[in-house]
Amino acid sequence: MAEPIRLRPAVGDLGVGAMLRALLASPAIDTSTLACLAGNWCDGEVLIGWQPRRTTDRLADLDVVPAGCRWIGRLDYAGTARFALFDTLLRRDRAGQWWLSGDEGLAATIEAFPEPRAGTVRLAVLSGTSRDDHLAAVERAVLQIRAGQLYQVNVCARLAGSITGEPVELFIRGLERLAPDYAAFLREPDRTVVSLSPELFLHRQRDPRRQLDIVRSAPIKGTRLRTSDRPDDPGARQLRRSAKDRAENVMIVDLVRNDLSRVSEPGTVAVSELLGIRPAPGVWHLVSQVTGRLVAGTGTSDLLAATFPPGSVTGAPKIRACQLIEELEPVGRGLFTGAIGHSSADSTEFNVAIRTFEIAGDQFELGVGGGITAESVPMAEWQECRIKAAPLLALAGASWPGSDCPDTVSADAVSVDAAEGIFDTMLCRDGRLVGLADHLSRLATSCLELYGSELPADLPDRLAMLTEPLPGRQRLRVTVRPATHAGWSCEELQTSVEVSPAPPAGGRLALRRADRPAADWRHKWADRRWLGEHGAESLFCTADGAVAETGIANIVLIPSEGVLRTPVLSADVLPGVTRRRFLDAALDHGWRIELGRVEVADLHAARLVLALSSLRELVLVDRLDGVRLQVDDRLLGIVSGWLR
Repeated sequence: MAEPIRLRPAVGDLGVGAMLRALLASPAIDTSTLACLAGNWCDGEVLIGWQPRRTTDRLADLDVVPAGCRWIGRLDYAGTARFALFDTLLRRDRAGQWWLSGDEGLAATIEAFPEPRAGTVRLAVLSGTSRDDHLAAVERAVLQIRAGQLYQVNVCARLAGSITGEPVELFIRGLERLAPDYAAFLREPDRTVVSLSPELFLHRQRDPRRQLDIVRSAPIKGTRLRTSDRPDDPGARQLRRSAKDRAENVMIVDLVRNDLSRVSEPGTVAVSELLGIRPAPGVWHLVSQVTGRLVAGTGTSDLLAATFPPGSVTGAPKIRACQLIEELEPVGRGLFTGAIGHSSADSTEFNVAIRTFEIAGDQFELGVGGGITAESVPMAEWQECRIKAAPLLALAGASWPGSDCPDTVSADAVSVDAAEGIFDTMLCRDGRLVGLADHLSRLATSCLELYGSELPADLPDRLAMLTEPLPGRQRLRVTVRPATHAGWSCEELQTSVEVSPAPPAGGRLALRRADRPAADWRHKWADRRWLGEHGAESLFCTADGAVAETGIANIVLIPSEGVLRTPVLSADVLPGVTRRRFLDAALDHGWRIELGRVEVADLHAARLVLALSSLRELVLVDRLDGVRLQVDDRLLGIVSGWLR
């Protein structure tokens, strides 16, 4: 095989974008199939290939690579593969020098390229996963995790729309503005892929001295909005302090260790980096790194068979996570969360195909998602999807349709006094706090999100000492306030605890519809002036008329035996601890749980309407706006024992 040709120095002035434009514009070159890898591939080099020798959909073919050739292609999430074998390759080294694997005539053609002008590209988002559908999918995932089905699962949303102009311009803009670590552009006869991925799935490198292969994977789990590159940026600080994100990352690291151990020599799999914080387009990520020494004779197909699909975009255990993804996501993922990469005789690299546009004709699709654990907050997961998609869509003048939730909570958007803090009310039965872990988790999540600070580490012990001697039913109120409230964050939180007799459990409730100001009602604000004249008997609805919650309780209705319906956990609904316990119990009893929009008419049509709160637990709602609701005493008897 001929040595690579060093192109004349003037060609070095052509950056990656200019070279791609020139290749695609040249009538002398067939670019109906073209691939480009840029970023951290091959230790920072750029690869461009076109006019492949052959293509294949068989992963086993990747194990045979003729000298001087390289496979480049994709593996869709469902396992469908398409790879092209290139011997015509342009390589740009880290010094900016272009090298060509090809004949001198082709080198002369490239050296004669005029620098083309930049083209245009425009995206228009036309449809996508609705907010409420994604919120419901996340909560269903949480219910399955709490039921012991799995530990973590990745849940995704998809956007679709139209694209005008040249897809390569989307790729070039992504390189220039976002600097993704594992970017890929694949032009195929029937579609184009623009991947701006930050995540390394697999890197296999031959060590020529020891004649062995080292494999490395760098899973990402944990994401926060990035507003600057400073290490003390609020998003980076939240990631460092987030027990949920750290635990999620460690879970996936364990899964990756298990996957790599299938093809690595015993005792060689190790975690070389754990919970590193790295910037990516618009966000901060928690990134870890796992390495291993491959068993002799392990081919690329063996490595993919042992590890695909990537653990960071499926979950743990992987098989059950993949099954749940099939249940929760209404459409297939396509290439999204699959892998894109290259393989040669001495190295193999694949990214995780996230931040990836799939383009066919004048239509595109884009997937975004996040990892769900038992502590996940549905609205936060939805906001994470929006945060991840925003810089990608902005490359071509698009944005996520609608403005139903902000990317971050801001003081200006909240019409309650945040300086008064937040609180949580717990029921103490004979010295035992009911649902303590869930209460503290919710409170801690709000503290981190609103104030950027954690709960005091000694709070659980303080509560245990305080409640242990208490007899009967007692009400415990924990209030957390910022010690100094400058802007929207603080470094220190003050906590206070009040104890008083709790009201009796159960009872009946007559509700009246009422208004409340705009705010993010996922948090339990200490400022209670908004309760109005009806107080605890208020039924609040969303701006478009859907049922949200009462002044102190979540709403659950039973339209028929074996079925529960409840409003999805949007920004208008507090993630109630008793609501969660009740849904857990319903799942254990085999009931179907419907999460979504609830109309006032649905309350009137239901056989039973319940209000769920921490102190009174399960309360029967028998009137709404003075009109009597149905009460099925038999059903009430069935569900009344679920919280005991």
